Amino acid sequence: MTSFSPQELATFLVYDFDHEHNIAAIQHRQQVTKAWGIPPGSSILEIGCGQGDFTVVLADAVGAAGRVVAVDPAPPDWGTPDYKTAHAHLLASPIGPRVTFVQEDPVSYLSGDGIGQPFDFIIFGYCIWFFAHPELLGKMLEKAHRHAKAVLIVEYSLSASIPAQVPHLLTALTDNALESFRGEESDRNIRCALSPAQIAASAAQAGWALLKEETVTPGEKQVEGRREVRMVVQPRLFRRDLDDVVSRVDTKVGTMLHAMVKAVEASTKLLEGGVDAVRNMDVWVARFEKPSK
Repeated sequence: MTSFSPQELATFLVYDFDHEHNIAAIQHRQQVTKAWGIPPGSSILEIGCGQGDFTVVLADAVGAAGRVVAVDPAPPDWGTPDYKTAHAHLLASPIGPRVTFVQEDPVSYLSGDGIGQPFDFIIFGYCIWFFAHPELLGKMLEKAHRHAKAVLIVEYSLSASIPAQVPHLLTALTDNALESFRGEESDRNIRCALSPAQIAASAAQAGWALLKEETVTPGEKQVEGRREVRMVVQPRLFRRDLDDVVSRVDTKVGTMLHAMVKAVEASTKLLEGGVDAVRNMDVWVARFEKPSK
């Protein structure tokens, strides 16, 4: 159930760099939210909310009687636009009263005693790949038991159902390979590209049972994958990081990393339109609940 159109929800976000993408991304998140089965009046803890791209859709889904607590460790001046500006804009919108932003490390937040009443759902919406280390997911899932009835996850699936998605898939693997040789201080978007099977295994180890899952193909207008591909094949920043890692590792590792970059470049050349024709890879949507006794 939604009360605002995608066009209206887009105005609750402070930036509108690519209007068609914003609308498509909101529609996609609405599709994911519907697949999860979030009823009106629900209480949600959102992990890794960023500027609020998913928050607006969740706040719309829970309705006036629901609430969303959105946690992110980044400082207020982080990002473009910065978090402070983006959050203030969202809070001033019609869905603002339903949302509370918290700047805190999610592991620390889940470990604390000040959360209050349990939530209906804890949501990991496109945030897992940002984690500095894969162990962080397991820690959060373990601590989530006393705070929620269910865990909802959406993340890229590391699979491509159409050729135009292949460059995004290869880019994710390339970024993740590079990050495995860098320190945890990195702020690259893809640092922990866990597969659905790995995420599900982490959830199972933390005591959560997989209730349902499905794979969704994002729309053509979404450009996250295209942006990630461009960050590998064009900017100097990636090449600087690549050269730094190659200078410190075994020659075989350097050869592998350079070959992965070339694979990304080659996959884009196979598409009519090149990088501009890249599509987001498929995404994995899952719902976990506490096992029945």
